[in-house]
Formats: sequence, C-alpha cells, structure tokens
Amino acid sequence: MDKAALIINLDKKEAFTVAERAIEWFKNKDKKFLIEKRAAFQLDQKQRAADYQKIKREADYIIIIGGDGTFLHSSHHFIGSEIPLLGINVGHLGFLTDVETEELTKALEMIDNNNYNIEKRMMLQTEHYRSEKKINSSYALNDYVINRDPDSQMLKIELYINNELVNNFRGDGLIIASPTGSTAYSLSAGGPIINPRQIKAILITPICPHNLHLRPMVISPEERIRIRVDSDGRSVKGCADGRQKNEIIPGDEIYISGADQELSIIKLPDRTFYTTVKEKMHLA
Repeated sequence: MDKAALIINLDKKEAFTVAERAIEWFKNKDKKFLIEKRAAFQLDQKQRAADYQKIKREADYIIIIGGDGTFLHSSHHFIGSEIPLLGINVGHLGFLTDVETEELTKALEMIDNNNYNIEKRMMLQTEHYRSEKKINSSYALNDYVINRDPDSQMLKIELYINNELVNNFRGDGLIIASPTGSTAYSLSAGGPIINPRQIKAILITPICPHNLHLRPMVISPEERIRIRVDSDGRSVKGCADGRQKNEIIPGDEIYISGADQELSIIKLPDRTFYTTVKEKMHLA
C-alpha cells in the first residue's frame, strides 16, 4: 500500500501532534500521502489537502487519528470501498482505534513491510418505513439504537424476527448491534461481548426492560428484524452509530439485517481481539 490518507479529529490537540509525527515519517520515507482538507489547512499542508471523494479515489489506506467516535464518523465514507482503515487512539477506550499513539511509528513500519492483517467487519443495514413508504435507510458499524426521551414514559416495543413476533415489552429502548458494536452501548446495557474477527451475528439488547426475564439475543445476520414502537406521543429517536438521528412515530416500522457492504480495518498481527479487550477493560 503506497499512498496513505490522514483523517484527524480537529477538536483534539493531541491528534495534531500525532499527525505531525506521521507526516514526518511519510516525508522521511518519501511516501505519498493526503490529508483531509480541513486538517491539511490547519497543519499548513495545503498541497496535500483532499476531500473525502479524492481520498476514496486515490488512497490505498487511511489512518484515522482520534477516538472511536472519530473512527465511526469517518468510516461511513468508505463503506464497501475496500480501502482499509487504521485507527490511532487519542480518545478513551479505543476498541476501534486500538493502536496507541506511542505505537504509531511501529504501526507505520509494519504496514510498510506488509506485516499486517485486513479484517472485513460486517455492517448493519436499517430501513425506516412510514405508512408503507421507506423514508430513510442507513448503515451502522456499531449499532442502531431506539431510545426514549428522558421525560417520556416507557416505550412499548414489538420485536419481530422473520415476521414472527418474538417479544412484546416495555422499556427505555432497544439496541441492535453488530459484533463490532458488542463492546459499545450494548455492553453497558448488559449485552455479551462477541469477537468481530471470528463471528458474524446480530445482537439484540433491550434497554432497561420492565421484564425480569427478558435477556439479550444473538441471531444470524441473514435474519430480518422488524421493530414497532409505541410511545406516549413524545419524541422517540432511532440513531445509527450515534450520528444519524431520525424521529420514530407510532405506526413506523424499522427493519434491520446484516448489510450487503462491509468495512475493511487494518489490524496489527501482534494484537488480538482478546488482547484489546483485556487492555481496554483492565481485566489483567
């Protein structure tokens, strides 16, 4: 992979410091690289500025410097492109951006020496219908979340799988997660951890259900979920990866399944999924 592109969280000072180290490495190695245009101007690298379309056309791989939120936001531009993404963590947990800043040079050297793996991560595809008309569709790498407003009553949620009613419950909402998203919001709501490098699945995790017997479910990505939500008339939101929020009104139906597109992620061979879980969650 000869040509890199840098995408940087503009709100994190440390991200610019890390980016400057990467730029110095590229120049010393006489490597071609691009920088997302807003960051390029702030780094005084105008000649290397590129919008997302140019990055998508020309880059062989992309380095995202920020936290998991930065990675999620940026990754949506490259779904299905097969351009692999490497996340450098200047955030908190960093399950997606699992290369720490002090490992930057090592990561660049390993990529330069073709010593890396590319993982294909499954995505979720969501379709929002109102009066039998599709009004929105979206992809999610982590999850699609249905949540109530803090001042509204509990939601009534009907969950169907393959057109069969599986559960009818009241609660604060519902998380539909991919294996990648199993270590995100779903984990906080009591969902299991799923190895996204080995398993393709869809995880269904209720949020504070008013039912002691209701537990998370893991189903095949080939199965199709249908969700109907009833509320007290106040706002209910559906949100894909925390970035695309849509209002859900009574009578709407949300369909979710495994997507026909994937996302490519660069992983270093000395870092397994369980190593990341152990380190990020301080298990040892």
